[in-house]
Amino acid sequence: MRSSSMLWVLIPILTLYACSNAGNIKFETSTQNKSEAYADSAAAAPSTPSDARKRIKTADLRCRVSDVVSATANIEKLVTSVNGIVVESHLRNEQSSSHEFAYSIDSLKRVTRYIPVATLTLKVPAPYMDTVVRALTASASLISHRMLKDTDVTLEHLRNQLHNKADETPARKVDHTKPEKELDITRYEDAKKDAVIDRTINNMAIDEKVMYSSITVELFQPEVADIQVVLNPERLSRPPLATAAVVALNRGAEFFRAVLLFFLSVWPAFVFGALGWFVYRKLGLKR
Repeated sequence: MRSSSMLWVLIPILTLYACSNAGNIKFETSTQNKSEAYADSAAAAPSTPSDARKRIKTADLRCRVSDVVSATANIEKLVTSVNGIVVESHLRNEQSSSHEFAYSIDSLKRVTRYIPVATLTLKVPAPYMDTVVRALTASASLISHRMLKDTDVTLEHLRNQLHNKADETPARKVDHTKPEKELDITRYEDAKKDAVIDRTINNMAIDEKVMYSSITVELFQPEVADIQVVLNPERLSRPPLATAAVVALNRGAEFFRAVLLFFLSVWPAFVFGALGWFVYRKLGLKR
């Protein structure tokens, strides 16, 4: 009798224990499945480690140097030594003023003030950008402005890659009989190909900018005065004395001729004047 009562007590206890173990096993299994799902999704997501990021570095400098020509030559030599590219090198003289003064009887002194300026556009490998910038700032006597910029374009590059990968999937075939539908599909396929080409070229441009950093440099030096002694054009254009005397006589003759012709052309006025004077005298005598 006692053994049967003990069985009635043990059976519910064993049942509850078995159910609890099954629940724990099910919870552990579901937790493991969720962890595996999360792990798979994390593995499927694109990773961007720090060493694979796309960073574009640029620099813009304006410096004063003692000699623009020699400084420009040194910069071009430095860029070439690190396998860089001199995209543009422009030398010019910005004239500020020019004056002329009498120096001798037939010469002038011309004083021209100007500022030599050089503008360079450089492309250097990204690892050597800091070296080139430090060399530029070290050779400058005054830095007007200096700007360094580091732009991260990793996400833009990754977006183009993902779009191109998505466009690689074959399009679903659609049966239709209308010619307008065929034209729309053709236009859509052409636009899709053009978008893939544009994104590919954009990524190539990003890769090139990442590999080669762009540096814009403007060099200038203190104002320089250029002094030259030049011939006086007015003195050189003066004729000899004999020629000038002949020219003066000719001018006098021309003036006399012009006066004579003037009086000859107004002879009626003299005639009417003489008649008037004669009449006036006659009337005066009669009175």
